[in-house]
Amino acid sequence: MLAALVVAFPPSKYRALVVAFHNTFRMSQKKIRILVAASDRKQSGGTEAYSFREAQEERAWNRFPSITPARDEAVREFLSAINGQGHGEEVLRLAGARLAQATEKNLAFCHGRLLPVLERERGPLFSALGALSPDLVRRLSDEMVVVCPLLGILAPTDMVPEYRCPVGAQIPGWGSLHTHWKKHLGPVLGRLCRNRRVFSFLPNRLRALWTPGSSVDEFISIQFATRRTDGGLRVENAGAGKLAGAMIRAMLDEDLLDPSQLMSWKAPSGHVYSAVHSERSEGRWGMVFVR
Repeated sequence: MLAALVVAFPPSKYRALVVAFHNTFRMSQKKIRILVAASDRKQSGGTEAYSFREAQEERAWNRFPSITPARDEAVREFLSAINGQGHGEEVLRLAGARLAQATEKNLAFCHGRLLPVLERERGPLFSALGALSPDLVRRLSDEMVVVCPLLGILAPTDMVPEYRCPVGAQIPGWGSLHTHWKKHLGPVLGRLCRNRRVFSFLPNRLRALWTPGSSVDEFISIQFATRRTDGGLRVENAGAGKLAGAMIRAMLDEDLLDPSQLMSWKAPSGHVYSAVHSERSEGRWGMVFVR
């Protein structure tokens, strides 16, 4: 039987059939959405062919144009606070040379070089994704949403300049960026996650920006922790990004798109799923991976 198949389908056609079957199988699976946080570390450089403002007017480089007015307001108030109003140290939570460097980057925001978000972000999560084929870039562009303290939400292919902005930055006389985005992101994320299985790798502060409603098919939050000597758990902070990136890469490479499949996943660091520390209810699953 196998020999007959090999004769009927030479290697090139056989490979094409396998790829077609794989793509058909993936299309039949439940659609997913992956929520991740923007990182502090950014890649320098990019194109000078157009400005951030010009990129915002192109749908290919600004996937979420409905939040453009809110994004403009956030950027305007942020830049005003660290420049003309002299609140840079308070807003950026930096001092000395690091403050001067971050301020210089931020003040070049409007006319700075642009890169796609996937190339701009250089934090542990994005670095752990490794080299990405064009197919994986397309998948991430369709499935991933990057939550950013300054710009709200971004698609992996959105074009952005280099900047520095801490989560929950407080702008004197205006308020916090966290409060600003909490007012605007709910409807957009609700639409993006409707009838999808959502995997959230967001830290608690950014997760609080949006409460998933009944239109979300399933909401899975991922957390990593280490066992303390007293038997309790210490939530991973510094290493969480690298672990999240490794898990997302495994999800893409191995089609681990059902949370029950992730229960058998083991991180390179040794973190494994802990049913004891995880919580599950109808449509919600807080998955905890422990080392």
